[in-house]
Amino acid sequence: MDAFWYFARGMLRYKRLIAVAAAAALLDAACAFAGFGLLMGLMDVMFAAGSTDVTFADLVRQKLAEEDLQRWVGDHTALADRLPADKFEGFAVALGVVLIVALFGSLFRFTHQFVTLTLTQRVLMRVRQRVFHRVLHAPMAWVWQTGTADTMSRVVQDSARMSRGFTALMGKAVRESLMGVAFLAWALIIDWKLSMIFVVGVIPIAVCIKQFGKRIRRASKYALRRYGLMIGAMQESMQAAPVVRTHNAEGYERRRFNRINRELYAQEMKARTAKALASPVIELIALVGVIVVTLVAAYYVFNGAADGPDMLMVLLSLAGAGMSVKPLANLNNDLQESAAGAVRLKETLEQPAEAHRSEDWKRPALPRHRQSVVFEGVSFTYPGADTPALRGFALDVPHDQTVAIVGPNGSGKSTTLSLLPRLIAPTAGRVLIDGHDIAAHSLRSLRKQLAIVTQHTIVFEGTIADNIAYGRRHTKRDAIVAAAKQAHAHDFIVQLPDGYDTKLGEGGAGLSGGQKQRLCIARAILRDPSILILDEATSQIDAESEAKIHAAMKTITAGRTTFIIAHRLSTVVDADVIVVMDAGRIVDTGRHHELLQRCELYQSLVRHQMAGPEAA
Repeated sequence: MDAFWYFARGMLRYKRLIAVAAAAALLDAACAFAGFGLLMGLMDVMFAAGSTDVTFADLVRQKLAEEDLQRWVGDHTALADRLPADKFEGFAVALGVVLIVALFGSLFRFTHQFVTLTLTQRVLMRVRQRVFHRVLHAPMAWVWQTGTADTMSRVVQDSARMSRGFTALMGKAVRESLMGVAFLAWALIIDWKLSMIFVVGVIPIAVCIKQFGKRIRRASKYALRRYGLMIGAMQESMQAAPVVRTHNAEGYERRRFNRINRELYAQEMKARTAKALASPVIELIALVGVIVVTLVAAYYVFNGAADGPDMLMVLLSLAGAGMSVKPLANLNNDLQESAAGAVRLKETLEQPAEAHRSEDWKRPALPRHRQSVVFEGVSFTYPGADTPALRGFALDVPHDQTVAIVGPNGSGKSTTLSLLPRLIAPTAGRVLIDGHDIAAHSLRSLRKQLAIVTQHTIVFEGTIADNIAYGRRHTKRDAIVAAAKQAHAHDFIVQLPDGYDTKLGEGGAGLSGGQKQRLCIARAILRDPSILILDEATSQIDAESEAKIHAAMKTITAGRTTFIIAHRLSTVVDADVIVVMDAGRIVDTGRHHELLQRCELYQSLVRHQMAGPEAA
């Protein structure tokens, strides 16, 4: 529960709302208790009125004149003078007072619920903002390890479940708890010895609540993990719908989803059993306590040792206190479920940020790259991995050179280039730009000099102009158009209905793979980077456009240091240096014709992975 209370403290930010909610809950409980007390008094008066000739006002005056009542509420016998002389009319007026009290209670209850929901949603909004902010700045190794779907589930599903705990904590349970305390206090005032028998029953109730809560929290935590897997399965199936249908894999995806769904169901059922048992078991214990007290009270009354009406008041008050136990059991269930979501959210917030803004600006800015990029004995191991992804990687790249990195899958190509923008930090060694250790300079100044184009097209919601100017919102339209022309994207853009203002659907729906890739290249051009990273950036461009793009690349790479992860021979033949990697190490470096003569691994890559018209 520590994680839940960590987030619940966020409610203290809204002290005024808490004060209003608490006051409304207190007044609501006071009205309910006052209404109960008035009804009990009226019943007493009504029964007495049927056996006497005195007026209803006289009976009320006698009731208000009792010493015990005056000691608590003062002398209000004058109120009886305002009642009609007729017994029935006086009784009807008194019931009207009860109705007015109930109406005020309903108004306070509405205020309490309204303010509670407002408070809960505000806290939930802030929690989601904090978690998403941390996800954006969390180490990439953790993001990759956690997975997109599970991260989305934490922000959406876990936070929603946690908010139910906030609502329960500040909601109806508050009123019921206050009512329970009031009823128990009233019973203790009338006869504390008799009431203590009922109080002893609180001990087994507390033990039961604790045990049920543990099971609910544990099952809820596992269920939330399954929600993440379910979101992932749906996301993959929807995004890859053409592949799924073309390969007749609907049955496989259906079985995969059903398996995750059954696992989720099993965990929810474990929590269900505990939740279903909690209320009846606790109510039964409370009922046993009331029955025991009733037996003792009956013994006193039957033997003339106690006053019957007083014992009846004690029993009714304890019954009212017992009724408040059920909401408390439900409150505990909701809090335990919320705690499971809070734990996962707190795990996310505890991830170290890449570089917090309050600290990043204190670091010196990295001067614009003009000399060299050096990998100085770099090694890197992914969290949980048994073997390093990079081992003593050393490379010196002069400014304005194009370096192609090739190698079999898992050789460390992507890991190497992830070090440049500090998406990951080396476990050993350094990355130097113009002799400056990039770890000692601000992230913002480093990344302003970089542009990345991956083989997986990344297109965001918004217009085509927004996508090209992504990260540079205030760029003028002329600069956007110039970048699009360099990337050979202008011609197809102006043919669209709204040109550069055409809104793109999810994932750039409506554009071909080559068109989306050219938008990504235009985005990189607009940044005017000093270091360009291309992860086979021309892989999805059609044959007609490929020649144009390669011609444009010569212009784009001029004056820049360019790193290319290459899978096609046409990409590497013109590179200044080709780096051949295997198992996280550099096997050989050189030009295309040099490596063809001496490097067996490069020869194998050319024959197999890079085979095509160029290799013929």
